Amino acid sequence: MGSAFSPLRDTVIYVGEWQLSTQQQTISDGTHKRELEPLLFKLLCFFIEHNDRIITRQELVENIWQQSFVDDNAINRAISELRKTLKSEKQPGQTIKTHYRKGYSLFIEVKPLDHTVSTEPLKTENIITVDKDADTQVKPTAINEQKAHSSRWPWPFAALVLGLLITAIWLFSQQPKANDEVQNEAPFLDLQAETISWHKGSHYRLMLSHDKTKLAYILENDGQRLFVVDLTTKKEYVIASGNIFLQGWSEDGERLFYGSCENKNYSDCITWQASNLLSSEALIKPRINQSLLNSQPSQYIEVGDVAISRRNNYRGLTHLYALYAQDLKTGEEIRISTPNITGTGDFILTTIKNPSRIIFERHNVGQVEIYMANLDGSSLKLLTTNDYRAWVATYDEQTNSLIWYSRGTSTIESFSFDSMSRQPAITAPVKRANYAYPLSKESVLISTDLHDKDAAVFDLNSKTMSYIATANKHEDDLVALANNDVYFSDFEFSERQHWLRKANQYINITGKIGEDSSVIAANSDSSQLVSFNKADQQLTLLNAADFSEIKHWTLPGSTKLAAIRGNKIAVLYTDLSNQLNQIMILHTNSDEVIKSTIDTPLAIAWYDDTQLIVHSKYDKYLLLDSDNNTYSELTTPDKLTELKPSIVSMASNLHSLYIATDTEVFSINLATMQGVESVLQMKPSHYISRLNAKNDKLAVTFLTANNQNSIELYTKKSAE
Repeated sequence: MGSAFSPLRDTVIYVGEWQLSTQQQTISDGTHKRELEPLLFKLLCFFIEHNDRIITRQELVENIWQQSFVDDNAINRAISELRKTLKSEKQPGQTIKTHYRKGYSLFIEVKPLDHTVSTEPLKTENIITVDKDADTQVKPTAINEQKAHSSRWPWPFAALVLGLLITAIWLFSQQPKANDEVQNEAPFLDLQAETISWHKGSHYRLMLSHDKTKLAYILENDGQRLFVVDLTTKKEYVIASGNIFLQGWSEDGERLFYGSCENKNYSDCITWQASNLLSSEALIKPRINQSLLNSQPSQYIEVGDVAISRRNNYRGLTHLYALYAQDLKTGEEIRISTPNITGTGDFILTTIKNPSRIIFERHNVGQVEIYMANLDGSSLKLLTTNDYRAWVATYDEQTNSLIWYSRGTSTIESFSFDSMSRQPAITAPVKRANYAYPLSKESVLISTDLHDKDAAVFDLNSKTMSYIATANKHEDDLVALANNDVYFSDFEFSERQHWLRKANQYINITGKIGEDSSVIAANSDSSQLVSFNKADQQLTLLNAADFSEIKHWTLPGSTKLAAIRGNKIAVLYTDLSNQLNQIMILHTNSDEVIKSTIDTPLAIAWYDDTQLIVHSKYDKYLLLDSDNNTYSELTTPDKLTELKPSIVSMASNLHSLYIATDTEVFSINLATMQGVESVLQMKPSHYISRLNAKNDKLAVTFLTANNQNSIELYTKKSAE
């Protein structure tokens, strides 16, 4: 028997001392107001629905995660996070009770807010109609033939899922979208550039002080030097030299934090703080909390007595970053952010005062989210979403807004804290930028780009590398085709062109593939390609001989990764409703679709004609049988297990599996799964982003860095 109180019906519900708003997904006890993350909101709603009984772990697996298997640690973490969220001075006691070997129950009273309960029928204009076939997640369509498919929702949980879906749709419709302003005609800002630094070398890791008066950066040219620039006088000061990494500022801009190391591999390091920066001799002393260095924080800022740091290796993944807060008086540290495992985690943008808040950017696979939270991670609020990463942002006191520069659309973007809404974008073209700090809505400080996309074909027989580098092109999505032809795309932020290199001639084939599409996979002999169009979420199978369409499907989310073998395409996509990765198997010769239940897959490659190797969040590699949709652990050498957290790409041909880290490619024979061989070591400052395996060649797309660049200040042109 379910509870008499339902989040599907009651807009506001009392849960102990908390008042839950189901429309805003927040809880408030009159003193504290906290926004619930989607998982915690869903979990709390389920406890409210069944507050009169014990809920088993299996029920949580089936109804909250909606999967056949979920790691026990994931459930434990979710329950722990919910308990922490429900705890306050007014609600100090137990909120979620654990029943040994039985499950959990809600241990606080639940009651509706009397005046919000209504027995009136719903008004027509408030009813959201859901198509009975809306649960159909993939619609395969062959040329000249379309077939609709439908499936039924599990019952009795269908009502709860439908209600949560309607609530999510409403909330999502209220969130400002990254491209809302881009679609409208944005006002144009005519800018003029002034070079700030004339040093020859690579200017990187720019960090602007919170008051925007000082800029710190590292210059690499026959060694490294740390500079601070007075942005008022444009005068530069050398702070330190050696093997240096820059971390951040104190909130008042009076102290700069950095580390210096004995070796170029950043070992035997000491962290420092420098003050008296705008003078001939800065005051430098070791930082007190050296223990943080053991965790190698990539960002570090101090706000009063709290130190905020960004560190990787969250949940054992080297690419996943979370944020941590440390009390400088007591030394106590807590994790304050919980990034999605499918992305690369959280990045500190800036802080604001009165009261102190941290603004950070969450890098997901499908989109980027900007959040605001208290320094302890509480009162988390999603401000807005973007298609492109900002990496840096500033607070504009005059307009009380957060501002950042979108390099993908060449616009100055802003979020107003007065209206708590996204503001119209301002078109402001600048050079390709590595870092781009808006100093106001009329000026942008940048370092010109020191990165370039490049590509090369590695011959597995001769062990030689052939580079595809072309002038004024940024090569991406490389595929080695038949007859030594190659396909690649030229991706300049939001503009994409497609090219075929044939006998050293470059042929533009953008009209055949489409500006909005990207090629994400090829079969082992490169006779077929798979492309994806993010605009309409369409996956297309192409004939590589003439790039004509063979078949297409509509996916329920965004994807950048697929693997094709025989008549099957395995697609790893991100469900946009929950930002979770899932695997789907599509058949090229039928309309059959199989959706895997593997939890959080990260990379895929075919093992044989029916089995798929899956790199997931677990310690082991998994082997998915695509015919019966079952999976098991794949036994691999210890070396592959060691490499697993560092995987950036994975591919296979008919005989070998290839694992790519940032700088190296390893292979293993699929027939024996014994021995791991290093087949390719990248040059210094070359970082692999994608791997594609043909039977006799590897197509490697990578990022090059450390080109010479400069720092420039763009300001509004004065009227003549």
